Amino acid sequence: EDAGCFALVLECVPPRLAAAITAELTIPTIGIGAGPACSGQVLVFHDLLGMMQHPHYRQVTPRFCKQFAHVGEVIHQGLANFRREVEERQFPGPAHTPYKLEGEALEATVSKLENSGLTRAAAAAKEWAPNTDA
Repeated sequence: EDAGCFALVLECVPPRLAAAITAELTIPTIGIGAGPACSGQVLVFHDLLGMMQHPHYRQVTPRFCKQFAHVGEVIHQGLANFRREVEERQFPGPAHTPYKLEGEALEATVSKLENSGLTRAAAAAKEWAPNTDA
């Protein structure tokens, strides 16, 4: 406190010691694995929401962490669905591709690409535009 601290984090401290420190200070103590006597508590949100699914992560999650949810399974499934749709070319479809390049803007872009020697890019723009702008 004399050094200007506005709060103190107590991590992996036995609860009796955390209680003693908290009782002696006028600044708040924030506990992470230090028991309930601290002024407040904090946890890493990945831990408390159960976001990580990798077996290694489960081995290194601190013992003081309580999981209040298990969103990792939902996140994992969402990422798997995203990957599958991308690999199968289902995503992004027309509903998620709202930006258009057509008409004079398309012609000008193709012309600039061709004039810059980027013939493959120009051909791809010409070929692709009708398929995505439908």
